[in-house]
Amino acid sequence: MRGAQAAPFRLRPLSNPWLLSLLFLLLNRIRPQGSPGPMQCYRIGLLGDLNCSWEPLGDSRTPSTLHFQSQKYHLNRTQVVAVPTGQSWVTIPREQFTEFDTLLVWGAEADGPLWPPISVDLETRVKLDAPRLCPDINFSEDDPLETTVHWAPPTLRPHQKDMVCQFYYRRCQEEAWTLLEPELKSIPLTPVEIQDLELATGYEMSGRCRMQVEEDLWGEWSPILSFQTPPSAPKDMWVSGNLCGTTAEQEALLLWKAPGPCVQMSYRVQFRVEGRELLQEGIPCCNSSIPAQAEWAGVSAVNARNQEIFTNLSLACSGSAPHDVAVSSTSDSKELLVTWQQGAGELWEHVVDWARDGDPPENLSWVWLPPGNLSVLLPGNFEKGVPYQIRVTTVSPWGLSPAPSVWGFIEELAPLMGPELWRLQDAPSGIPTIAWGEVPRHQLRGHLTHYTLCVKSETRSLVCLNVSGGTQNVTLPNLHWGTCELWMTASTIAGQGPPGPSIQLHLPDNTLKWKVLPGVLLLCGVPLMGLVLATSGRCVHLWHKVLPHWVWEKVPDPAKSNSVQPHIEEELQAQPLVDVPILEVQEIEPLPGMEPSQPPAALDSGYEKHFLPTPEELGLLATPRPQVLA
Repeated sequence: MRGAQAAPFRLRPLSNPWLLSLLFLLLNRIRPQGSPGPMQCYRIGLLGDLNCSWEPLGDSRTPSTLHFQSQKYHLNRTQVVAVPTGQSWVTIPREQFTEFDTLLVWGAEADGPLWPPISVDLETRVKLDAPRLCPDINFSEDDPLETTVHWAPPTLRPHQKDMVCQFYYRRCQEEAWTLLEPELKSIPLTPVEIQDLELATGYEMSGRCRMQVEEDLWGEWSPILSFQTPPSAPKDMWVSGNLCGTTAEQEALLLWKAPGPCVQMSYRVQFRVEGRELLQEGIPCCNSSIPAQAEWAGVSAVNARNQEIFTNLSLACSGSAPHDVAVSSTSDSKELLVTWQQGAGELWEHVVDWARDGDPPENLSWVWLPPGNLSVLLPGNFEKGVPYQIRVTTVSPWGLSPAPSVWGFIEELAPLMGPELWRLQDAPSGIPTIAWGEVPRHQLRGHLTHYTLCVKSETRSLVCLNVSGGTQNVTLPNLHWGTCELWMTASTIAGQGPPGPSIQLHLPDNTLKWKVLPGVLLLCGVPLMGLVLATSGRCVHLWHKVLPHWVWEKVPDPAKSNSVQPHIEEELQAQPLVDVPILEVQEIEPLPGMEPSQPPAALDSGYEKHFLPTPEELGLLATPRPQVLA
């Protein structure tokens, strides 16, 4: 009818499930098993249940039921399995289908099917169990080393279709697996062959299988089978410690490389000492003490295929050592580059060994280099600011010749601490002397460039001066008197470190005695000289030469004074001439009209009161008597 609106098409569930499947067949919408689609189904093992899973739909719809129908034995019977809400998988029990059947499976909700059905062959659409690997492994007698591993496929049934299995192997503790080619079939059953194995090495192996027609459905991985190849002598060995030094820095050890991971071995170590052979059995990996005076060493493995093979090394000191050894880091600061110059004579092999500062001797690493190689990039995980001791040794058939060891850094950092100071005995001139200890190498974190000594006193500002890195003490002649504080820092090319522990010095004022001495001399000398000059009239002309101007011009002249003249004359008359002090007195005639009874008035002149002692104080007269002038 024109103008009438057509009803929208909607797929409604049919009452007869067989008619629904027939409709799908007619529409040619059946999806083969294993092809891409929202749902996948497979059996869990040859005798297990059927597992079906699907991806969530974009419109958040999920099937509420799962339908499956037999395509061989029960064409008219369709079975339904409920799907729990929110679950994206369901298991169909083994009891609900027939062995060797082919099922048509689809998911549906209340309104109808959600996707085209898939066809599942219960005989081939199987996720197989893991194959079984035999732990008894046989190795070849000749090089290259090979082995064969026997295995068994998952459970076999009569008229079982062919399986395809693949196997992988790897070194123990490695992550990457190596696929063994080609893939093996279960019919006929052939063992797994592994070639190019290494002696004294641990390996791991695993495998999985699938039905030949199901290329995308691999079974479970087998449990890892671990095995070890036959023992052998170590590949190379070396010595820790300086055998050719004048003094033994530490106990010398014979070292050899450990076997591969997951390998347990014991060794036989042999030394030649002064022509005698010393044999040690059952030595664990991977070092042994070197006896004194040892000339040669050899190591072999216990239970090795060839017990006569030894890895040997001459321990004598002979040859020309390398020189000009230098260490630097690469541009990316990940590797250490070591270079050196060849010693005199023929070209021989070199060994470069290195160890982290503070590590035990058995942790030494080393690498052998062929003749003519004069540089090497050291492998390893080097840390910034950590010192590594590096040594280059020439190895000849006659012995070893090592160069002096050097220290290298992958990257230098500023020191973590400063030196500790202490005061030594002062120099003979009284100048203080300061000494200090070296900063531990692991705290220095680089090559020392210089020290910085700082002095701070109560009266002066902070003063710092640089000191050479090769110096261990210094005298300080310019320190100011009083209390001062001293400390020191260390520097590398990366910068200056923090100050070390400080010390305090208490210095006396050495200039005080030179300040006091002139005053003492002046205090003692002036009265003495004045006394001498006062008792000698003959030295009057020298006063102005000895005494300062301001002193001598105020000293009275005894020859011109009348205050003590009568007493002196009377005393001279009363005592013998030989007993009196040598003192010359000039007589002066009294002035006319002067009364003889006026001597006391002469005492008021002020000379004796302020400048001259009295006759009694001089001890010249006992009792003064008046002098009568004739």
